[in-house]
Amino acid sequence: MGDPVVEGLAVREWGDAAQAGILLWPGLGSSGAYFEPLVPALPWRSVAVDPPGSGGSAPLHPCTSERLVGLARDVIECHGCRAIVGHSLGAYVALGVAADPPPGVDAAVLIDGGFLTAADYVELGMPLTGGRAELLAWMKANAVHFPDWDTAFREVAVIIGSEVTPTVEAYVRDMLAEVDGEVRERAPRELMADLLIGVVDHDARARAERLVIPTLLIACGEPAERRATREQAWTRVAQASSLIDLRVVEGWRHNPILQDPERASTMIVDWLRAHL
Repeated sequence: MGDPVVEGLAVREWGDAAQAGILLWPGLGSSGAYFEPLVPALPWRSVAVDPPGSGGSAPLHPCTSERLVGLARDVIECHGCRAIVGHSLGAYVALGVAADPPPGVDAAVLIDGGFLTAADYVELGMPLTGGRAELLAWMKANAVHFPDWDTAFREVAVIIGSEVTPTVEAYVRDMLAEVDGEVRERAPRELMADLLIGVVDHDARARAERLVIPTLLIACGEPAERRATREQAWTRVAQASSLIDLRVVEGWRHNPILQDPERASTMIVDWLRAHL
């Protein structure tokens, strides 16, 4: 496993350097370590990035969807990747790559990206149309914090829909940090706000219409109270291109790689095998 840097992005790599790579791009507040449960199942070299401002990666100013997609393309070309797998906000990046892939990239997997518009986020309670200052105030008011690590493990496991496992504990320790006697989000809110604003500054459906490679879109059916808005969004994107294979999984929440690692890994690997 190596930890090189490409254009300011820290890159974690597992596997034989002679194999083709799969670029793994995690979601908001996560580092490349998020994908560790998937790595053993991949019969290719795993190339996971820490997004800008997370893990070992430098912040990105200005942070736009086009710059994020450009960074992903740089890593793909540098590390010889044949496909990209993106989770959550990383799925927005993967969608952009699938619409304009570097030579040799043959497939993309989008894990519960949501592809919500700014108005959709507002409908779900996040003020994404009121400017950066309002979003930062909302993030501060809704910041995740716990009195100790054991509480963090238990409560995050409930959110994920999993038991407390070593994998979940590793994820929590990677995402959170102990500060001033409590456990808080590790990534600065300012950086998370910039990433969130950056990925929703484009029309996901329009980008999906320009897809040129087969793309698997995994949509998670839970939580039920947000299902209607999210389903409209993922349907809007899936209907934009015949290259999109939509798989809606009932019972899965937003982090299937952590909630149901064996089944999620099997779905991703089987689909990639058929397209690489």
